[in-house]
Amino acid sequence: CPVRIPLPKLMRHWREVQFEKGLTPPTARYGLRAWGFVATRPALYRAVTRAAAAVLGLLGRGTGRFRHLPLAGGWTQSRDLPAPSGTTFMAAWAKQAGRPSEPK
Repeated sequence: CPVRIPLPKLMRHWREVQFEKGLTPPTARYGLRAWGFVATRPALYRAVTRAAAAVLGLLGRGTGRFRHLPLAGGWTQSRDLPAPSGTTFMAAWAKQAGRPSEPK
């Protein structure tokens, strides 16, 4: 920060206050809990990301972007979000590297 405001420290502090007072919205709590469950299981993570990339790729095929997304209204209210290609990064990397496919 050019004016030496300790932004990371301030953000951590206010997140801690928010957590201690129980002000974290339920969608954020349950979303992070679900993410933690999926992220700690590699096979499940690959399956979920593969399915999500395919579905989002199909849904965004017409325009190549999303103008409205559930649970991201604040973000998409003033921005368009590019649609994914329909494949995961790991699959694209394996293809470029000449490997048969990503691990199952």
